[in-house]
Amino acid sequence: MLEAGSSLRGAAAAMALFVEQGWASFAVPSFSTIRMWLLRVGHYALTRPLDKTKSWLWLIDHTIQIGSQKILVILGCPIDDVPFGQRALQLTDLQLVALVPMEKSNGDAVERELENAAQRTGVPRQIASDQGSDLVKGIADYVEYRPGTAYVPDVAHYGANLLKHAWDDQPCWQQFVKELQNTSSKLRQTKSAYLLAPRMRAKARFMNVDTQLQFAGRVLKHLDGNAPRAKAVEYYGWLKEHRDDLAVWQHEHSLVHQAIELVRVEGLQARTLPLLEAAWGEIGSRDSTVRIAERLRAYVAKYQPEKSDERFVASTEILESSFGKLKRIEGQQSQDGMTGLVLVIGAMTGKCTESELREALEATPQKKVDNWVDRVLGPSMQWFRKQFFKETKA
Repeated sequence: MLEAGSSLRGAAAAMALFVEQGWASFAVPSFSTIRMWLLRVGHYALTRPLDKTKSWLWLIDHTIQIGSQKILVILGCPIDDVPFGQRALQLTDLQLVALVPMEKSNGDAVERELENAAQRTGVPRQIASDQGSDLVKGIADYVEYRPGTAYVPDVAHYGANLLKHAWDDQPCWQQFVKELQNTSSKLRQTKSAYLLAPRMRAKARFMNVDTQLQFAGRVLKHLDGNAPRAKAVEYYGWLKEHRDDLAVWQHEHSLVHQAIELVRVEGLQARTLPLLEAAWGEIGSRDSTVRIAERLRAYVAKYQPEKSDERFVASTEILESSFGKLKRIEGQQSQDGMTGLVLVIGAMTGKCTESELREALEATPQKKVDNWVDRVLGPSMQWFRKQFFKETKA
């Protein structure tokens, strides 16, 4: 499950198949047993001692499902262990520092939980998060009294906001999006549905706008060819009117994308700006393009460390990835609100060698997990649903 992305039932069924075919011989665990193992490993990750002698990086965000409850998640890594210059952070580099259910999240609540989390790692050297208002306020209050802690907003969210502010007020962009959506509505129930554009996300659409830009660029290239298909001309001929604007949008997105790709691997450091300028090359003269480049430069100048030999992490991408992996493991349960499976985030992190798994399982009986779920999470949405329908039985 942790390495291949299998579901609970899929993992149990696969092992049963191995035994049935004679490829292995062992007592096959049920999916519920596998679930309990994962929760025990996750609980161990949440409660075991962490090294306070090192300077830590924290990645912070909320994971949200249905209902009023959200979970504040803090993943951490000693800064000296971050593989700067080699690759982006992976879940194996991180440890679960905190997992806190919150009915109401504001600056005071976030600051309070940061104080609590410091009991596990000591005061962190750096905190990275997206730009959620409650997180920003709580982190700012926390950092104000700890000059040794630096805050860096996630570069991908920062870049997406730059594109949003640059494009949202452009009539040509609004028309482009409207035409794309109208075309998709016309195509969806036809034989030409293979021409559908990628669906734009309802939320945080500028985090993934590159898929629409790439699609439009490829269709436009096809339309410019010697023998474009009639259906492509019929449905996407309007794209030619956006040719110049599309080229600008692609260039401006490229500036943001190159900054994100550079920073997620190299981190923020004294050499970031020269490296970024070299990657960009010619910026262009359009006002919106110049503003985007200027604000990316300002981001680097503001958040890079003062010490020339130090680097900061500026991407929370791997934390977002852990939320996606959790929802995949939860399957349909992700539509039913938070359950004890949220502890799986702890099982996802770290190296998880056989000896570490054995240590986690031996140190964490199921009763500890059950007590934590009852005390911290309380009744689940499924429990309330069962109670409701039990009361309505004839």
